[in-house]
Amino acid sequence: MTVCINELKELPPLSSSARDVLKIIRDDDADIGFFSQIIERDPALLSRIIGLANSAYYGTRAVTNVQRAIIDVLGFRTAKNVVLGVVLGGIFNPKQCQPFDLPRYWFVSLMTATLAREITTGLKVPSLDANDAYLSGMLNEIGLMALAYLHPDEMGRILIEDEISIEDRENKFFGQNHYDISAHFLHDWQVPEVVTDVMLESSHNSPRECSHLCQIIFLAHTLASIIYSLETIDINEITLPEVLAGQSQLIDSIIEKANGQVDTYREMADLLS
Repeated sequence: MTVCINELKELPPLSSSARDVLKIIRDDDADIGFFSQIIERDPALLSRIIGLANSAYYGTRAVTNVQRAIIDVLGFRTAKNVVLGVVLGGIFNPKQCQPFDLPRYWFVSLMTATLAREITTGLKVPSLDANDAYLSGMLNEIGLMALAYLHPDEMGRILIEDEISIEDRENKFFGQNHYDISAHFLHDWQVPEVVTDVMLESSHNSPRECSHLCQIIFLAHTLASIIYSLETIDINEITLPEVLAGQSQLIDSIIEKANGQVDTYREMADLLS
């Protein structure tokens, strides 16, 4: 079976909120007031963003105003990336695909985004942007949700298998994997090109052949998946990609911090599910 790209036309249309958020993502001079209005007119989105701002991850402050959540807690760039991930993820309803674990999806997405940003920040490489890393990490698994929506029965069978990687399982069944699928619809929706480039690289290249940003996203996603499963990570047993050669101490400290935040990430994942 091959997933025809034309099937992506069956995806639900973008909501007005999603269209407005995409415009703001592409606008470096976007207005916080207008962004706040977009969030406020969508009650479900508003409750999620306020909930995240009040989660244990960000401390104990009580935030009831979305502008305060953006300015005082999340930060404008992070808020834009989180909101984009939420509104795009909300387009798909994977409930017909029973094995699709929505809390896991949000945990891994949030954790991948945070790890990618922290790794990129720690490296201090001028060509790497921490916000690009965060958004790429946040949307890394969105193609999984799209396939679960389009082909719930087939994806259900794929998700419960574990003999080979999920990408290999998807390629074997569909002729494409979730990175291919997400690259196509994210490109059509005019998500920043840096994100679709990472998707395409992830689909067609091994990590060693990818750009530095793609290498970071691959590592961040791998670590996030392991942390979700509560498995022990020994940095000495991980082959770091080229861009992170000699950075085991940095990665180890980031992993230690992430392991201490598992409960708060589960809380945030439940808020978004």
